[in-house]
Amino acid sequence: MTFPDRLKSLRVERGLSQGQLAKEVGVSKNLICGYESGRHDPTSFNLCCLADALHVSMDYLYGRTDRRDVD
Repeated sequence: MTFPDRLKSLRVERGLSQGQLAKEVGVSKNLICGYESGRHDPTSFNLCCLADALHVSMDYLYGRTDRRDVD
């Protein structure tokens, strides 16, 4: 699964709108939309914030592993 797909899937699974996730992470809704559409790649800082907000590891969110848990 790609980063955009995984991000959207996790956001929907948590019942969050793009705007709600954006507010929680501290970015704009347009940036979340850009991540989910594949138009933008997150900085390492934003990837960390997204992973924290979605309660998964950065590696899982970015598709480097299928293990969700944070070590």
